[in-house]
Amino acid sequence: MTPMMHERVRNMFGDAGLTTGFTVQQLMYDDPGDLSKAIMVFRPNGGSNIRTDLGSEYHVLVDIFGAKDKRKDALNAVQRIVDYVQANPMADECVGYIQNMGAIPAPVLTEEGRIVFRLQFACTYGE
Repeated sequence: MTPMMHERVRNMFGDAGLTTGFTVQQLMYDDPGDLSKAIMVFRPNGGSNIRTDLGSEYHVLVDIFGAKDKRKDALNAVQRIVDYVQANPMADECVGYIQNMGAIPAPVLTEEGRIVFRLQFACTYGE
């Protein structure tokens, strides 16, 4: 079975070293119970109509949860991801063309004091 697009983006980011230092999760955030761990969550977020033999756009959310009191580290990771995607929009044939949507959004804080950035990407894939 072909991996879902959020899994392909996860693999692409992992191969590029962008997930280093993060616990990688899929679909939903699961609290690791350790505020010193940074988390990266990959999940689908809709897209365009998917049709056989035509290109389709898949939207993927990547949530960056910083370790408590490591806000700058989380922001630096976000910037590295955006810079990498901008410089390498066709780096992975399984993803197709990837681009950041909405730049870097305003962060939010969890009750525990973790900073969270929610990045969205559009992946255009056709075979």
